[in-house]
Amino acid sequence: MTRESKSDGEGSKSGLSIGQMSELTGVSRRMLRHWEGEGLISPIRGQSNYRQYMQDDVARLERIVTYREMGFNARQIKALLDCKTPLALDELQGQRSRIDEKIQHLRKAADRLDRLIALAEGRSGNDSAPTKIDQEDRYFSEAYERWGASRQWLEYAERKASRSEQEQKKDMTRLKDVESELAQAKRKGLAPTSDKVLELIDEHRQALSWFHVTPSMHVILGRMYVADPRFRRHYEQLEPGLAKWMLVAIETAARANGIDPATVEWE
Repeated sequence: MTRESKSDGEGSKSGLSIGQMSELTGVSRRMLRHWEGEGLISPIRGQSNYRQYMQDDVARLERIVTYREMGFNARQIKALLDCKTPLALDELQGQRSRIDEKIQHLRKAADRLDRLIALAEGRSGNDSAPTKIDQEDRYFSEAYERWGASRQWLEYAERKASRSEQEQKKDMTRLKDVESELAQAKRKGLAPTSDKVLELIDEHRQALSWFHVTPSMHVILGRMYVADPRFRRHYEQLEPGLAKWMLVAIETAARANGIDPATVEWE
């Protein structure tokens, strides 16, 4: 419900027009109209229906802006404007607690963002024991040199930055469990093209949780397991000949997905 004035016209001497009010307070016309619609402010309406803002409106608007900058919504502001101090304190203290929660959330987000930026730039930020740092940083640097320009590297950085140390350990445990099952399957004499082994190979692909690994990418990784002495040694320790046996299974799984291993690319 608006007040009425005997004066008429845009910018009359009895009050400020919406343009003048906007210029004086720095609040846009659109926001002034919005707050009027929310019942926060009620300018006088002249005979031609022009808005006219009085000194009381200016003072009220200053209070509205103050509470708005503190994060209160329109409903809360409306209640506070007509509230006595003792009653307002509960709402003010509640807002302070909500802001503290947001600050903590933003600090965590900033920490994760710093971690993501570091990883995306090829900085591991490893804080483990010195001997472990040297080994892990060397592997990290090699991986960055090989894949740092790919979109998969950013996906890797995103996942590593967002997952806790406990979650990352859980991911590694899952991968080790699948590798152990593959080693047992080979030990039992299962063919790498058998349905059981192909199921395990698909589990292995999905357990590579650093980024989404497609069947084509899995073939390329499988070849690396054979070609890179460190990977080959890792799988040989699980079961002699495991790396080559897994590569046969990986290529078979790729063909089952309509992919020619001879033409695979890092997607």
